[in-house]
Amino acid sequence: MTTTTTEHTAARLRNAMVDALTAGADLTDSGWERAFRDVPRHVFVPYFYRQGPGGRQQRIAGGDPEHAAEWLHAVYENRPLVTHLIDGNAASSSTQPSLMVAMLQALGDGDVRVKEIGTGTGYNAALLAHRYGGDQVVTVDVDADVTTEARRRLDRTPYRPTVVTADGATPGTTGGPGFGAIIATCGLDRIPAGWLRELAPGGVIVAPLGSGVIRAEKTSDTEAVGRFLATGAYFMPLRQPGDSGIIRRPEVPTGDSRTSPIGTDAVVDEKFRFLVSVALGPLGWQYDLGDDGKPTGARVWAPDGSIADLDPDGTVRETGRRALWSELEAAHRQYEANGRPSRDRYGITITAGGQRVWLDQPDGPTWTL
Repeated sequence: MTTTTTEHTAARLRNAMVDALTAGADLTDSGWERAFRDVPRHVFVPYFYRQGPGGRQQRIAGGDPEHAAEWLHAVYENRPLVTHLIDGNAASSSTQPSLMVAMLQALGDGDVRVKEIGTGTGYNAALLAHRYGGDQVVTVDVDADVTTEARRRLDRTPYRPTVVTADGATPGTTGGPGFGAIIATCGLDRIPAGWLRELAPGGVIVAPLGSGVIRAEKTSDTEAVGRFLATGAYFMPLRQPGDSGIIRRPEVPTGDSRTSPIGTDAVVDEKFRFLVSVALGPLGWQYDLGDDGKPTGARVWAPDGSIADLDPDGTVRETGRRALWSELEAAHRQYEANGRPSRDRYGITITAGGQRVWLDQPDGPTWTL
């Protein structure tokens, strides 16, 4: 595929992707529509990884004639693409465009200074620079390999945000306070307290929390309050220096079992799993699949080594400091008692002293993060 052919095809596919996002009412803001039509995603995703033969990650690159067509079409489909591996495990990705749209539109209008946590490929930073101007955008990533590649790709475009290699959870490394918005493109189990200090009065935080996305506005020097968007979100976790972000699975328990009142139908319920993601913190999951592709059994484990194993017969075994399946059962009782709430019924209050997620109103049912 020649360079001219690639650029022509990419423009056609990019416009088709944006047309689909606008037709589906995902993309409603004209300023962000222009950004998505102008910024070339393929420049920022020159390759991605997918599962190949034997379960190994296979690199699909635009520079490989065998995969060039597959690569370009995938780049302009509405799906996430794994772009960076650590020890063979996914560590960074290019976010699904419809989710990017939801988060970017949540930032609001105006001439604001924006800090992005999680540079990734640089694509989201380029979109921010298109909308707000490169001098208004700072993007941060903990991985020097990631930021080096992002700078190189940004240099091929007109978009010039400031790219910083730093721990995104730590304030003070990116030019001081006064940001009108902080947007994160990495998964969090709580909002770093220092972000409040970096926000200007009335500034907003748009960030993945659990398997949802919050939009919180700074209401005072020590508080931000907001709600979850309706959309789901599954991001690579925010990593500290030297951390892979992977929760490794402990040995499966082999002790006594008991019958559980909830089975795989509960733990694959997306709305329930959202509550689990904020109430129980970060967890690892694994499923056994039947011939029809539906889960028949499940494993769930925590960073402290606790693990629970649900067998296809509905019995469960638990081991470790936390009785994880018992925690799931308690969360499910709350979920049922409150009418199986969707994400947009939840809100969040962030203060210097702590954070809590609440249902419907700040004085409703509460989960401390």
